[in-house]
Amino acid sequence: MATTLAVAGFGNMGGAIIRGMLAAGRVQPDHVLAFDPDVRCSTEAKRLGLRVASSAAALSDASTLLIAVKPQRYRDLAEQLGTLPRPTLVISVMAGITMHAMTGTLGRHARIARVMPNTPARIGAGMSTVAFGDSCTAADREEVVAMFETVGLVHRIDESLMDAATAVCGSGPAYIFHLAEHMMRGAREAGFDPSTADLLVRQTILGAAELLRHSSDDPAELRRAVTSPAGTTAAALAVLDAAGAGEAMVRAIVAARDRGRELSEGA
Repeated sequence: MATTLAVAGFGNMGGAIIRGMLAAGRVQPDHVLAFDPDVRCSTEAKRLGLRVASSAAALSDASTLLIAVKPQRYRDLAEQLGTLPRPTLVISVMAGITMHAMTGTLGRHARIARVMPNTPARIGAGMSTVAFGDSCTAADREEVVAMFETVGLVHRIDESLMDAATAVCGSGPAYIFHLAEHMMRGAREAGFDPSTADLLVRQTILGAAELLRHSSDDPAELRRAVTSPAGTTAAALAVLDAAGAGEAMVRAIVAARDRGRELSEGA
């Protein structure tokens, strides 16, 4: 049976992408071959009707190869795959591993696209940035964009910005979850029981995100609209400003970008 798509890594991101494609009818389950050494991931792939490989080497015959492993695992995966024997569209969602590095391990037959999605892809609300190698064809570009549109929005960038995109989009949900953690803690310290604190924070963040999405105003203007002079919001923002929260976020994004560069250098 022909393998249209092979997937190396069927964890959170690899699984989310394939589920999105299956739901959209972009691929049939029995045309997908998955490999993951984690038994739980392999079991989930089988449950979805995918074919499951016993080794990564079996993936090298596919026309499209999605690599969704942790960047620290790429070296071992590449050794198992070896040089690809025929022209293959290789789609990587790994942070920090450059096209140049992948070409060096997978060989000249690899037509490489790098994509940085994020975890909201699990519910079809992802933000994916994509960069294409020079050898990618127009059909390759269409295939990759169509694949990731099944799990959210897609925006094309130059590979030189991929580490920055990882810092903003790939890591970005963690910043929001970190904020939610501490908002819930503050709500509890202000007097709410845990269940109520959870409800209030989740809905407040959801509502603010929806307002940001639908409004043409920039975030600063939306913030000013909530902040009455000498009011409660102003008092809260004064504490955040005094603690350097805004500057810390800027530094955090730059630090995440720089870590991506370090991963690239160690690949």
